[in-house]
Amino acid sequence: MDLELSPDQVMLDDIAKAMFTGRPRDVAVDTELLARLDADGYLDVLRSAGPIEAVLVAERAAEAVVCGPVVARVLVAPLAGAHDLPATVGLVAGPSSLVRYAGHCEAYLVLDGDEAHVASADDVEVSPVASRTPYPMGRVRVIRGESLGEGSGDALRRAWQVGIAVETSSMALAAVAFAAQHVTDRHQFGRPIGSFQAVQHRLARSHSMAMATRWLGRRGAWFSNDEFITASAATFACMTARETYDNTHQVTGGIGITSEYGLTDWTMRLLALHAELGGAKAHSRQVARARRAATT
Repeated sequence: MDLELSPDQVMLDDIAKAMFTGRPRDVAVDTELLARLDADGYLDVLRSAGPIEAVLVAERAAEAVVCGPVVARVLVAPLAGAHDLPATVGLVAGPSSLVRYAGHCEAYLVLDGDEAHVASADDVEVSPVASRTPYPMGRVRVIRGESLGEGSGDALRRAWQVGIAVETSSMALAAVAFAAQHVTDRHQFGRPIGSFQAVQHRLARSHSMAMATRWLGRRGAWFSNDEFITASAATFACMTARETYDNTHQVTGGIGITSEYGLTDWTMRLLALHAELGGAKAHSRQVARARRAATT
């Protein structure tokens, strides 16, 4: 197994990091950035280059907490077989589920039992919902939509699980790096907080879980037709999200929960991802079903 990125992939990763760094975080959707990504072909990189390349773009977008559904458009939609979509795509799990970027998307991918549907912004009704997460949230009622065909529901679910893992890993790694800098700079009892073993163990555990989630997400993107792999990635991502939230806020103390400090840019988004698509219980049930199906 080759775990090293190719020179072209390294270049793409560097370009994506440069593009996303420093983008505004006080807008609902960064339309200028999404228009640039669309014009330059980055939103369709999966079709032109492959799933790992799409993951690299998605990872950098999540790490930089780009304001917009980049991961849904660059990774989830094409993995699910939905192409030629507008730049902003929302993911809808059901009529009562919360939808990130609801009301700010030009199209929606809707999970409806065994089928997935594509609905335009004119084909849905959006009810905004106040949320403590940094995402604009709402409930989406689908009036009509175009089916992606038989079995497309499972394909969308698997692709969505990959997206959850990819986003979670990148945000968790960024949160851990932010917290690590805090415990390096912050001194108590005449020494950096980070010199205490208990603090080191918390951040080391979160970092190792985030890296494991990263590779599970990449594997899921490559084997997006394997429900056991994609559901396992999403299940572990939920564990990582909760562990990272708890540990990074534990070591940063009271300042970590303030919006001004910046840690919540990642951790509050992690909580939203933790609950998406039914959360850890739903993903773990799919792991069990997939394993049982493979052994019978």
